[in-house]
Amino acid sequence: MTVEIGVVFDGFDDAREMIRLARGAEAAGAGSVWVAEHMGWREAVTACAAIAGATETVRLVPTAISPYLWHPAPTAMALATLAELAPGRVAVAVSVGNLLNLKESGHEPVRPVAAIGNMVADLRALWTGERVTRDGPAYRLDGAYMNFAPPAPLPIYVASTGPQVLRLSGRIADGVLLSGGLTLESTRRCLAFADEGAAAAGGERDSLRRASLIYFSVSPDGRVAVDDLKTKLAYLFRSARHADNIASSGLPIDHAAIMDAVGRRDLAQAAAMIPDEAIEAFCVGGTPSDCRGLLALYLEAGIEEPILQISGTPENKALALELVREFAGAQDPISPSAR
Repeated sequence: MTVEIGVVFDGFDDAREMIRLARGAEAAGAGSVWVAEHMGWREAVTACAAIAGATETVRLVPTAISPYLWHPAPTAMALATLAELAPGRVAVAVSVGNLLNLKESGHEPVRPVAAIGNMVADLRALWTGERVTRDGPAYRLDGAYMNFAPPAPLPIYVASTGPQVLRLSGRIADGVLLSGGLTLESTRRCLAFADEGAAAAGGERDSLRRASLIYFSVSPDGRVAVDDLKTKLAYLFRSARHADNIASSGLPIDHAAIMDAVGRRDLAQAAAMIPDEAIEAFCVGGTPSDCRGLLALYLEAGIEEPILQISGTPENKALALELVREFAGAQDPISPSAR
């Protein structure tokens, strides 16, 4: 298994801070930079275009593009333009999207498996110049086509934790992307669904890449990192979709109360409901030694592309990049014995 490390920004960082950290990640040996888009925060393709101009080698991945919010025609145009700015360095991750964000934007995820399948097929068709007609659950196309093509095919990842979409990703996507904040049990379960889809599609699906966003924070004493990641988990758990994932940890987490607090925009109260033990269960965080060991477990679970969402103070972000450098420069993947 060839392992490549990446970093992800969730749009909460200032755009200039994203550029600064992307440069640092590239210098440390990261192979990819992902920009995850959340409603009301920084926009993914614009951020990736800015990062393209400030870097030379990292792959740029707008994440996770929802067919209910992103019409495929302008999306194909934007991504092909980005690929001209950074030839051979662009991919994209598509996803149904967060249910709360969709609701607030006036959308309902009707027939999500069909919508994702259509989005993947239509992006690929548009990039070849084909006229596309589609009357699907998320959008319509009536003979749309493009007058230019990206300089190279753009890999498409499908982001999901749901069984049906994961199986679909195994059948049609270039890679599967798992959500951050998954337990190891949830990670293995999700990869198994994607592998089922790949197996159903035949031997040609052996090239499916297995990526996962990973909440990552490190500090010399570990305490600061743990406290930082509690806020990240509280925001993640605003979604009811994480009920099974939370249950798989075996920890006494009041999911309903967390969702209620986040719904009231009281993120501090929601973070206070996250126990210390949740960090080891759902994240990679703590001291440098803690982080080496926890990251190794995700690799053992089958993740080939750990995509680290680095958070914390500037000093702790610099420490995290040193761990990226250590990982990227290693001859062999980090082993559990490093823990």
